[in-house]
Amino acid sequence: MEPCFVLALSGLPDAALAARLCRVLPAAEWQWIQRLHRPEDRLRSLCGRAALRILLAPRLDLPATDIPLCVGPWGKPMLAAPAGSPPSWHFNIAHSTDQVLVGIGRQPLGVDVEACPKQLDHALYRLVTGHIPQPTEQLPNPLDFCRQWVCREAILKACGMGLNAPMGALRLHPSESGWWRVSGLPAAEGLLVRQLWQSTAHCAALCLPDTASWQLQQHDGTSWFYTRI
Repeated sequence: MEPCFVLALSGLPDAALAARLCRVLPAAEWQWIQRLHRPEDRLRSLCGRAALRILLAPRLDLPATDIPLCVGPWGKPMLAAPAGSPPSWHFNIAHSTDQVLVGIGRQPLGVDVEACPKQLDHALYRLVTGHIPQPTEQLPNPLDFCRQWVCREAILKACGMGLNAPMGALRLHPSESGWWRVSGLPAAEGLLVRQLWQSTAHCAALCLPDTASWQLQQHDGTSWFYTRI
Protein backbone atom coordinates (compact mmCIF):
# COMPACT_ATOMS: atom_id res chain seq x y z
CA MET A 1 0.00 0.00 0.00
CA GLU A 2 1.26 3.46 -0.85
CA PRO A 3 2.50 5.21 2.30
CA CYS A 4 0.62 8.03 3.96
CA PHE A 5 2.09 11.37 2.91
CA VAL A 6 1.99 14.50 5.07
CA LEU A 7 2.91 17.90 3.63
CA ALA A 8 3.70 20.72 6.05
CA LEU A 9 3.89 24.23 4.58
CA SER A 10 5.18 27.22 6.51
CA GLY A 11 4.28 30.77 5.48
CA LEU A 12 1.21 32.17 3.72
CA PRO A 13 1.26 33.49 0.12
CA ASP A 14 1.25 37.10 -0.95
CA ALA A 15 -1.56 38.51 -3.10
CA ALA A 16 0.07 37.52 -6.41
CA LEU A 17 0.54 33.88 -5.40
CA ALA A 18 -2.92 33.74 -3.83
CA ALA A 19 -4.43 34.86 -7.14
CA ARG A 20 -2.66 31.99 -8.89
CA LEU A 21 -3.78 29.49 -6.27
CA CYS A 22 -7.41 30.49 -6.82
CA ARG A 23 -7.16 29.04 -10.33
CA VAL A 24 -6.36 25.60 -8.88
CA LEU A 25 -9.82 25.49 -7.25
CA PRO A 26 -13.24 25.16 -8.89
CA ALA A 27 -15.19 28.42 -8.80
CA ALA A 28 -17.71 27.09 -6.27
CA GLU A 29 -14.97 26.10 -3.84
CA TRP A 30 -13.33 29.51 -4.03
CA GLN A 31 -16.71 31.18 -3.50
CA TRP A 32 -17.17 29.08 -0.35
CA ILE A 33 -13.76 30.17 0.96
CA GLN A 34 -14.61 33.83 0.30
CA ARG A 35 -17.47 33.57 2.79
CA LEU A 36 -14.97 33.21 5.64
CA HIS A 37 -14.85 36.47 7.58
CA ARG A 38 -11.15 36.95 8.31
CA PRO A 39 -8.62 37.42 5.49
CA GLU A 40 -6.11 35.13 7.20
CA ASP A 41 -8.72 32.37 7.43
CA ARG A 42 -9.40 32.71 3.71
CA LEU A 43 -5.67 32.48 2.94
CA ARG A 44 -5.14 29.40 5.12
CA SER A 45 -8.14 27.63 3.63
CA LEU A 46 -7.04 28.54 0.11
CA CYS A 47 -3.55 27.13 0.72
CA GLY A 48 -4.89 23.91 2.22
CA ARG A 49 -7.39 23.24 -0.56
CA ALA A 50 -4.93 24.17 -3.31
CA ALA A 51 -2.18 21.95 -1.85
CA LEU A 52 -4.63 19.06 -1.54
CA ARG A 53 -5.72 19.32 -5.16
CA ILE A 54 -2.11 19.61 -6.36
CA LEU A 55 -1.21 16.44 -4.42
CA LEU A 56 -4.25 14.44 -5.58
CA ALA A 57 -4.16 15.46 -9.26
CA PRO A 58 -1.33 13.08 -10.36
CA ARG A 59 -2.61 10.30 -8.10
CA LEU A 60 -6.07 10.45 -9.69
CA ASP A 61 -4.83 11.44 -13.15
CA LEU A 62 -7.21 14.41 -13.17
CA PRO A 63 -6.79 18.16 -13.50
CA ALA A 64 -6.71 19.73 -10.04
CA THR A 65 -9.96 21.64 -10.67
CA ASP A 66 -11.79 18.43 -11.67
CA ILE A 67 -11.14 16.43 -8.49
CA PRO A 68 -14.61 15.65 -7.06
CA LEU A 69 -14.93 16.50 -3.38
CA CYS A 70 -17.95 16.12 -1.15
CA VAL A 71 -18.83 16.37 2.55
CA GLY A 72 -19.10 13.39 4.91
CA PRO A 73 -21.83 12.78 7.54
CA TRP A 74 -20.09 14.96 10.15
CA GLY A 75 -19.05 17.68 7.72
CA LYS A 76 -15.57 16.34 6.94
CA PRO A 77 -14.51 17.00 3.31
CA MET A 78 -13.80 13.78 1.40
CA LEU A 79 -13.20 12.45 -2.08
CA ALA A 80 -16.46 11.64 -3.85
CA ALA A 81 -16.89 7.98 -4.81
CA PRO A 82 -19.61 5.91 -6.53
CA ALA A 83 -22.47 4.94 -4.23
CA GLY A 84 -21.49 2.03 -2.01
CA SER A 85 -17.78 2.33 -2.79
CA PRO A 86 -15.14 3.68 -0.39
CA PRO A 87 -13.00 6.62 -1.55
CA SER A 88 -9.80 5.61 -3.32
CA TRP A 89 -7.90 8.26 -1.35
CA HIS A 90 -8.44 9.80 2.05
CA PHE A 91 -7.19 13.19 3.16
CA ASN A 92 -7.24 15.71 5.95
CA ILE A 93 -6.25 19.38 6.21
CA ALA A 94 -5.25 21.46 9.23
CA HIS A 95 -3.91 24.99 9.63
CA SER A 96 -2.92 27.41 12.36
CA THR A 97 -1.35 30.88 12.10
CA ASP A 98 0.98 30.53 9.06
CA GLN A 99 1.18 26.71 9.13
CA VAL A 100 -0.77 24.48 6.71
CA LEU A 101 -0.79 20.68 7.04
CA VAL A 102 -2.20 18.26 4.43
CA GLY A 103 -2.26 14.49 4.84
CA ILE A 104 -3.28 11.99 2.14
CA GLY A 105 -3.36 8.20 2.16
CA ARG A 106 -5.26 5.08 1.23
CA GLN A 107 -6.76 4.78 4.71
CA PRO A 108 -8.71 7.28 6.85
CA LEU A 109 -6.36 9.67 8.63
CA GLY A 110 -6.34 12.82 10.68
CA VAL A 111 -3.82 15.63 11.06
CA ASP A 112 -3.73 18.66 13.30
CA VAL A 113 -1.43 21.61 13.94
CA GLU A 114 -1.86 24.22 16.64
CA ALA A 115 0.02 27.27 17.88
CA CYS A 116 1.36 26.42 21.33
CA PRO A 117 -0.36 28.57 23.95
CA LYS A 118 1.87 30.87 25.97
CA GLN A 119 -0.30 30.26 29.01
CA LEU A 120 -2.82 27.56 29.78
CA ASP A 121 -6.17 28.36 31.36
CA HIS A 122 -8.55 25.99 33.13
CA ALA A 123 -11.29 26.26 30.49
CA LEU A 124 -9.10 25.13 27.57
CA TYR A 125 -7.53 22.39 29.68
CA ARG A 126 -10.98 21.07 30.64
CA LEU A 127 -12.22 21.20 27.03
CA VAL A 128 -9.29 19.18 25.68
CA THR A 129 -8.71 16.66 28.46
CA GLY A 130 -12.17 16.33 30.01
CA HIS A 131 -10.57 16.79 33.43
CA ILE A 132 -11.99 19.45 35.73
CA PRO A 133 -9.01 20.86 37.61
CA GLN A 134 -9.27 22.10 41.17
CA PRO A 135 -8.74 25.86 41.61
CA THR A 136 -5.38 25.20 43.30
CA GLU A 137 -4.29 22.45 40.89
CA GLN A 138 -1.17 23.18 38.89
CA LEU A 139 -1.79 22.82 35.16
CA PRO A 140 0.76 21.11 32.90
CA ASN A 141 3.43 22.89 30.93
CA PRO A 142 1.77 24.56 27.86
CA LEU A 143 4.07 22.61 25.50
CA ASP A 144 3.11 19.28 27.07
CA PHE A 145 -0.54 20.27 26.89
CA CYS A 146 -0.24 21.23 23.20
CA ARG A 147 0.96 17.72 22.35
CA GLN A 148 -2.19 16.29 23.94
CA TRP A 149 -4.31 18.88 22.14
CA VAL A 150 -3.10 18.14 18.60
CA CYS A 151 -3.17 14.38 19.16
CA ARG A 152 -6.77 14.45 20.32
CA GLU A 153 -7.91 16.71 17.48
CA ALA A 154 -6.12 14.51 14.92
CA ILE A 155 -7.93 11.46 16.32
CA LEU A 156 -11.39 13.02 16.05
CA LYS A 157 -10.58 14.20 12.52
CA ALA A 158 -9.49 10.68 11.54
CA CYS A 159 -12.90 9.46 12.74
CA GLY A 160 -14.56 12.16 10.64
CA MET A 161 -16.22 13.58 13.76
CA GLY A 162 -14.25 16.78 14.29
CA LEU A 163 -15.52 18.62 17.36
CA ASN A 164 -18.83 16.70 17.30
CA ALA A 165 -17.38 14.33 19.93
CA PRO A 166 -15.77 15.23 23.26
CA MET A 167 -11.97 15.27 23.14
CA GLY A 168 -11.89 14.61 26.85
CA ALA A 169 -13.41 11.14 26.38
CA LEU A 170 -10.32 9.93 24.52
CA ARG A 171 -7.65 7.91 26.29
CA LEU A 172 -4.07 7.85 24.96
CA HIS A 173 -1.78 4.94 25.83
CA PRO A 174 1.90 5.70 25.09
CA SER A 175 4.38 3.16 23.76
CA GLU A 176 8.11 3.05 23.04
CA SER A 177 7.43 3.23 19.29
CA GLY A 178 6.28 6.85 19.49
CA TRP A 179 2.71 5.88 18.56
CA TRP A 180 -0.04 6.17 21.16
CA ARG A 181 -2.91 3.68 21.07
CA VAL A 182 -6.35 5.27 21.38
CA SER A 183 -9.39 4.19 23.36
CA GLY A 184 -12.37 5.83 25.03
CA LEU A 185 -14.69 6.38 22.06
CA PRO A 186 -16.05 3.50 19.92
CA ALA A 187 -15.21 5.24 16.62
CA ALA A 188 -11.63 5.85 17.75
CA GLU A 189 -10.94 2.50 19.39
CA GLY A 190 -7.59 1.05 18.25
CA LEU A 191 -6.47 4.06 16.23
CA LEU A 192 -2.87 5.17 16.58
CA VAL A 193 -1.61 8.72 16.95
CA ARG A 194 1.82 10.32 17.12
CA GLN A 195 3.37 13.73 17.37
CA LEU A 196 4.90 14.93 14.10
CA TRP A 197 6.90 17.76 15.63
CA GLN A 198 6.89 20.21 18.48
CA SER A 199 8.51 23.60 18.94
CA THR A 200 7.85 26.58 21.16
CA ALA A 201 5.68 27.93 18.32
CA HIS A 202 3.68 24.97 16.98
CA CYS A 203 2.86 21.32 17.57
CA ALA A 204 1.48 18.83 15.02
CA ALA A 205 0.13 15.27 15.08
CA LEU A 206 -0.90 12.44 12.75
CA CYS A 207 -3.52 9.74 13.40
CA LEU A 208 -3.77 6.50 11.37
CA PRO A 209 -5.52 3.11 11.69
CA ASP A 210 -2.12 1.37 11.83
CA THR A 211 1.57 2.17 11.70
CA ALA A 212 1.91 1.57 7.97
CA SER A 213 4.74 3.49 6.32
CA TRP A 214 4.36 7.26 6.25
CA GLN A 215 6.45 10.23 5.36
CA LEU A 216 6.53 13.90 6.31
CA GLN A 217 7.85 16.69 4.09
CA GLN A 218 8.25 20.24 5.38
CA HIS A 219 8.61 23.16 2.97
CA ASP A 220 8.38 26.91 2.71
CA GLY A 221 4.86 27.42 1.42
CA THR A 222 5.67 30.04 -1.21
CA SER A 223 8.58 28.06 -2.70
CA TRP A 224 6.59 24.80 -2.78
CA PHE A 225 3.62 26.33 -4.59
CA TYR A 226 5.75 28.20 -7.14
CA THR A 227 7.43 24.92 -8.20
CA ARG A 228 4.05 23.31 -8.85
CA ILE A 229 1.78 25.90 -10.48
